[in-house]
Amino acid sequence: MGIVLGIKNQKGTVSVENFKNRIRLRWRYQGSRYSMSLGPYEKLNLKATKRVVLQIELDMANGQFDDTLLRYSGKVIHVNEEPVIPLSIVACFERWVKDFKQLDCDKNSDYFHLRNTLRKWGEINPDKMLHKLNTENYCPKTYNQRLSLLNSFSSWMLKQAFWTINPFDDVSRRKVKKTEKADRVPFNEEEIRHILHAIKNDTFCPASSRFKHSFYYAFIYFIFKTGVRNAEAVGLRVGSLDLDRGIIVIKESLARSVKGTHAAARIRKETKNGKVRMLPLSDDLKEVLMPLLDSKGKDELVFQSVNGLPIDDRMFQRRVFFVVLEKLHIPHRVLYACRHTFGSRCIDAGITPVMTAFLMGNNPETCLRNYTHQLNLPKELPSI
Repeated sequence: MGIVLGIKNQKGTVSVENFKNRIRLRWRYQGSRYSMSLGPYEKLNLKATKRVVLQIELDMANGQFDDTLLRYSGKVIHVNEEPVIPLSIVACFERWVKDFKQLDCDKNSDYFHLRNTLRKWGEINPDKMLHKLNTENYCPKTYNQRLSLLNSFSSWMLKQAFWTINPFDDVSRRKVKKTEKADRVPFNEEEIRHILHAIKNDTFCPASSRFKHSFYYAFIYFIFKTGVRNAEAVGLRVGSLDLDRGIIVIKESLARSVKGTHAAARIRKETKNGKVRMLPLSDDLKEVLMPLLDSKGKDELVFQSVNGLPIDDRMFQRRVFFVVLEKLHIPHRVLYACRHTFGSRCIDAGITPVMTAFLMGNNPETCLRNYTHQLNLPKELPSI
């Protein structure tokens, strides 16, 4: 087979191009366009390219074409005994996320941001990637997250024989200093009462506002009472409330995505760690929630915006929660502080860390590490 440049290929054939001094294959199959990069445009590579082109054309003719391209990207080309990546690093990363992690780069924020970082780095040798990572201005927590994903991805690239090394193997994680976030400090009992009273009675709601703060009273009461994550409250469906048994089943969330927190951007997912948990549906919660359930089907949301859409917790936080805190002269907190408040109140009330962890959907270690804020100091220390 000869490789001819500049001539439009016939249907069912693969064209070979010199694109920025790299071999690029392009073809169409069943209405879709495909392309692959096969390393530097050099004589030795062009010879090896013939085998890849032939395999693709035979598979298209026989109806055995692999639209994931893994069948063809596995045919690694060697130059001076060093393997050349058959696809771009970003393309390999997307395939790893989609086919092996069973996730979507456009929906999962961790993979979305790492893919953008890889695009910024461009096509570099694997042994240069650790240096690139270390020059990024990441906080220790973000650095460790990126390192973990890159290490897993690189291990896969090594198994696929795309790379000969894993540049992130045995790299130490950065130490994360445990500091209490001021905007997540738990509220005390008096602060909780003042916040709920102000929202319920529209104390600080502007007269010109097109919606009343009290519209969201049940939403904020539920979060304070149960300690659920914001997205779990936003995504709570009527069918998750068992009125007969007095149980709330927390099994899913309506999570924000890389596109934002508004209704159209949200994605229904399982809980953060995949755990299903049950919470008691107390009498006070029933009293608050029952008016919201009238004429709603099991799949409808318990809490909705004034427009009948999922609540945008970020906008609620900005337009209602922050306004009330400021007017009450309560130190600034984010809405997630309500969850910390619940965990701390449980520990303070003598509920065991194991049970508190169950109610919050955490493990006991996480519960002890994050929610052991003692709201009430003991009057005395143990006697000696």
